[in-house]
Amino acid sequence: MEVNMDKKYEEDWKNFCDHGDIGDDWCSEEVVQAILTWIKTNIEFDDPILDIGCGNGAFIFQMFHKGYTNVTGIDKSPNAIKLATEISHQECVKVRLEVCDVLGPVPSDTPESPLNKRYRLVLDKGLYDSVVLDTSEGSSQTKIEQFRDNYVKRTYELLQPCGILLVATCCHTEEEMKKTIGKNVFGVLEVLPTPVFEFGGKKGHNVTVVAFRRKD
Repeated sequence: MEVNMDKKYEEDWKNFCDHGDIGDDWCSEEVVQAILTWIKTNIEFDDPILDIGCGNGAFIFQMFHKGYTNVTGIDKSPNAIKLATEISHQECVKVRLEVCDVLGPVPSDTPESPLNKRYRLVLDKGLYDSVVLDTSEGSSQTKIEQFRDNYVKRTYELLQPCGILLVATCCHTEEEMKKTIGKNVFGVLEVLPTPVFEFGGKKGHNVTVVAFRRKD
């Protein structure tokens, strides 16, 4: 069943205003720190960075506190950006936050839109999973493939030459990510180390994080 994320973020906003609770993050702190460590090693502090499903903004706020000065967060949920904006004011964070749907039409009449700029790093910490799951429910394989093709096309267009797409997923394996995203216009740059679990004699990851480099 599709989750109404805008309604969820409205509830999170009310909880934040009443109790100071910013809401949940599906990524564990270990995974978040692994991503931040990788970014610190590979991305300059003034490089343009875009989070394409920033939600409450908690991750990019951590980036700001670590010294990153050119960070933009977008989300198609107005209530997510409303919540992120409130939190940013409390934490004295200076990042750009805007309501945008990265998979929707690019506004040709708004040159200042985040979708009309190019970035060194595009970060996806959950958007790919959420849309694939929503698309998969009751949809044909053709429709799922069309979404994936559109996702690859749009993220590619947002990147500078040789820019990096960093995707965190809890629903796809490393091999699945390599087959669906890491082909044609993207190459696999690195698979980040994340916590390993073992079940039935087999090892795996609750979360897989893959860095893809744009091919030029």
